[in-house]
Amino acid sequence: MGYCRKVVVIRTDDKLGETLLATPVFQAVKEWMDNIVLEAWLHHRWKHVVEGSPYLDVVRGMTFRPSWWQCCRLAWYLRRNEVDTVLILRPGSQSYMGTAAVGGARVRAGIVGSRSYLRFLLTHVAELQPKMHQVERNLAVAEAVVGRSLARYPMHYAPVQRVSVPSAVRFLPPRRYAVLHLGTGGVQPRWYPERFAAVADFLANKYGLTPVLTGTASESVMGQQCSANIRNQHLNLTGTISVFEVAEVLRGARLLVSVDTGVVHLAAALGIPCVTLHFRRDYPAHQWRAWQVPNEAVEASETCPGCTDTRCQLPPTACVQSVTADQVLAAIERLLSRV
Repeated sequence: MGYCRKVVVIRTDDKLGETLLATPVFQAVKEWMDNIVLEAWLHHRWKHVVEGSPYLDVVRGMTFRPSWWQCCRLAWYLRRNEVDTVLILRPGSQSYMGTAAVGGARVRAGIVGSRSYLRFLLTHVAELQPKMHQVERNLAVAEAVVGRSLARYPMHYAPVQRVSVPSAVRFLPPRRYAVLHLGTGGVQPRWYPERFAAVADFLANKYGLTPVLTGTASESVMGQQCSANIRNQHLNLTGTISVFEVAEVLRGARLLVSVDTGVVHLAAALGIPCVTLHFRRDYPAHQWRAWQVPNEAVEASETCPGCTDTRCQLPPTACVQSVTADQVLAAIERLLSRV
């Protein structure tokens, strides 16, 4: 057997969306380099969503910010396994940049962002353009090494083994229901349950779609409030199913309506059209909207006092209030008119 170049891609954020948004890089790198062993270092909480990826040879679960001792062990791992190339997708990830340098990787690429002092740890620095999508920002790291644009592949969701569809959804015909995800993952603020309810009734009355509410246990009360305001038949699954079961629910959905969060990127990885709500200025829609699926992004028309393009003045209020149910209904009509 000939020599195989060993490549490690690092994206250790504790976010489902960030993990999925890295998956186009795996395919692009496999296409770009022949005869490589491709390894991904992902947050241990989410590595399972891509462990079955056909483009990855190894998937390792990591922490977001490794300790000094963990960095030493990882650097030794890179040296012992003669890893040639390390692509660090998160901007300004000092601990992993240092680990790659100490580990002797010949090629070390990443994004320094505002931390220009980190350039000495890298051999290739990705330069970002203002309107880049998050997937393109990730690809820019690999592109800094190859010196050319790489293919824009879709995201993929690839667990080793799929779970069963929740029993409450099995009787619903495919594409005859819509998922309304009430959660946010903690970055974006929540929308209002009564406005989600108005969207649910619109989908039922105009399109004959059964609304299916999803969310984590922390959205259970919101799910109950939303459900109490819906006049049509619907399913409330908030707090009752795992993210892997949410994926199976999404597979049969006509569309997803959600605040910008990881489930949006899960839906996009499954090819499901999305209507997304974007409130915060520091998480703009052009970076985070659903990737390579039919989508409509509804952005806040107002911002809260003190908010900037780089920082949100918590708690967000005016931005959430400015997104009306009518705006979301119009976005749904635009989306469903072309899919």
